[in-house]
Amino acid sequence: MLVMNEPRAPIALTGATGFLGGHIAAAILDAGLPLRAVVRDPARARHLEARGAEVVMADLNDGPALARALAGAAALVSNASLGSWAGEYDVYQRVNVDGIENLFDAARRVGLERVVMISTVAVYRTQLRRVMTEASPGYDADTRRLNWSDVTTDWRYARSKTRAEAVAARHARALTILRPGPIYGSGDPKLTARYLRSAARRVVLAPTVGVPQVHAADVALATVAALQRPDSIGRAYNLAGPPTSPLQVLRILRRLHAEGLGQTTRARGWVVPIPLPISVRFDCSAARRDLDFVPRSLEDGLREVLRAATMPPGESS
Repeated sequence: MLVMNEPRAPIALTGATGFLGGHIAAAILDAGLPLRAVVRDPARARHLEARGAEVVMADLNDGPALARALAGAAALVSNASLGSWAGEYDVYQRVNVDGIENLFDAARRVGLERVVMISTVAVYRTQLRRVMTEASPGYDADTRRLNWSDVTTDWRYARSKTRAEAVAARHARALTILRPGPIYGSGDPKLTARYLRSAARRVVLAPTVGVPQVHAADVALATVAALQRPDSIGRAYNLAGPPTSPLQVLRILRRLHAEGLGQTTRARGWVVPIPLPISVRFDCSAARRDLDFVPRSLEDGLREVLRAATMPPGESS
């Protein structure tokens, strides 16, 4: 059952040509659902058009264009946002808060009620000794105080996404919020790209801190499930993997790379651990129950990354 205004009307997806957006777009099309890719640069969406997607141009700061892009859609996946370390807070305010206000206002004006919003676990106030649930204390978006997540996450991003959720809750009548952990996977220009560069070095230092990393394709599958399931309306869901460390990532990458080259010995060089006996954990039982969310193993996820990296342009894994 599609929990949307019109079952065969398209699903509008913002940020469809970005890293996570690309995985979500593929999952929507793989599920046989009609897709309307809402993008700033239609030239970057030709591969989606080739798969039958409708492509429309709109920017989060252009309310009239957003209204035209959302008119007649069955549902909206609000994915477009500015990621970490992209500038001063006023830039985040303009895109991740004001832009989301424009998007949800446009949805309201065209009568589009069903929304799945991609948020982040950065909206929580990180607690190192507790498993965090969807009811755990939120990030303090109004004052600046010590937060463990600020060690690894841009506070500007965390604050803006916290405020974006408040905007969504104020506007949307049939809202599901998804909060993925740090996302990796093919096409990722940030976290995954850093891992790949580090794995190629002769000597690399790697901390043992446990990070709840999740593959982009698993987030995408949960997004499609949320669109199809009425029980997800009015709820938020954590989407995170078990704590895994950069040390584990680099060791697996080196081994998989060696296997790909047909070698029987470990890759040359050294991965030197930096002991940090801490980890961050999230309870994902609600997503498991309602969305069939089961994060793939780190090894399977990294295999996908390396497989995609060796494919000819235009092909997908």
